[in-house]
Amino acid sequence: MRLSAEEENRILEKAEYIEEAVTVLARKQSLDEQLYASDREQRAIVEREFQTAIEACIDIAGIILKASDVEMPATNARRFKELNSKAILTDETAQRMQNAAGFRNILTHNYGNDINNEAVYKHLQNELEWFVLFLREIRSFVANSVDE
Repeated sequence: MRLSAEEENRILEKAEYIEEAVTVLARKQSLDEQLYASDREQRAIVEREFQTAIEACIDIAGIILKASDVEMPATNARRFKELNSKAILTDETAQRMQNAAGFRNILTHNYGNDINNEAVYKHLQNELEWFVLFLREIRSFVANSVDE
């Protein structure tokens, strides 16, 4: 599969956005759990950065799948599974990103007391690697797929 220069640029712009979001999230890792739980502004920042970073990953998956003339999967999580079936993402990364898509759904469709602050805090402390692995594998794919 070959990506056009335009598709490559869109992917790289979204990858840059993800990296910036991860930088913000990494700074928030220093918050202790009680401060995180009691500070609505900090929670809002973390939730929004997670949500939009995951959405950018979903968008990247969509760009690649459209370029490969594959029917777009019915769910965001299935996009990552489809990238795995095309050997673009490893099994581990595809599974982690499917989990991320589910987490994004929680953040998108819930607010206030409906969001489990403890669970979000655990994601903040333990799941930034989602993005590192995803971007590494996507960049490898892009480097080998661009029309010259």
